[in-house]
Amino acid sequence: MLSYQHEYHAGNHADILKHSCLCMILESLCKKEKPFTVIDLHAGAGVFNLNDERAIKTGEAKSGIKYLKSLSLSSCPEAVGTYLQKESAYLEQGLYAGTPELERLYARKGDQIHLVEKHPQALESLVNNMSLPLHVAEGLAKTAVQPKIHKDDSYKAADFLTPPLIKRGLIIADPSYEDADDYRKVTDALKTARKKWNTAIIALWYPLIARRKNETTQMLTELEDFGKLGTIPCESFKVELIVRNPDEMKEEAGPHLYGSGMFIMNPPYKLKEKMEYASRWLEGLLKS
Repeated sequence: MLSYQHEYHAGNHADILKHSCLCMILESLCKKEKPFTVIDLHAGAGVFNLNDERAIKTGEAKSGIKYLKSLSLSSCPEAVGTYLQKESAYLEQGLYAGTPELERLYARKGDQIHLVEKHPQALESLVNNMSLPLHVAEGLAKTAVQPKIHKDDSYKAADFLTPPLIKRGLIIADPSYEDADDYRKVTDALKTARKKWNTAIIALWYPLIARRKNETTQMLTELEDFGKLGTIPCESFKVELIVRNPDEMKEEAGPHLYGSGMFIMNPPYKLKEKMEYASRWLEGLLKS
């Protein structure tokens, strides 16, 4: 299914959780001079215009990143503060940096970024955005790392892109989950990728939707159990941000998204503690 358009949702509560977590992982990878590889299985457009009529229509950015940015955040958690610092220059231009833009913000000479996208409109925007200099570096040359863009099925890409030549890095996946099969497909894809690249950090975003509770539980349990297997077993954890009471949404139209989560395999040091603190803090601000 190719109907999903993230322009309606850019900068919402789910993006705040996902991108705060991504920034913490990339910060960790950059602590060492050794190069790293990022494989982004659901890249999207890369950069979003928050003044787009689709973003304005839903108002999700207004109650998400715009609301967060309007507050005094001198004492905010490290994960949130780092994320807001990276987004700040974009927000001043009415833009929002998605995962590909954040990834190339962090990338250094020698690092590699692989971006996978199949949606025709998103792919066109991604190619255009990644061919430009970093949006926060107006007048400067292109970033030292030019991402490699793959027009392909994300789940197949998890197989043919692993293991990369640089075997230190991250796989990030955030399917739309519009198709119920995505729960099974992303589980199988990440299991395949881990078999081939078992030192990678794996970050999976997932929605919290009451009617998909069984699929979500099965997906997370299977991935957690799989991580414990093999010659290099790994730790894993999940962190969730709940912004609505699902019981109060039963009469509303729509998908009933009441929050979202991140599932991390082979996490960097202290990521679990940092993200758990950040999610509790965000929930206190964003929960309605």
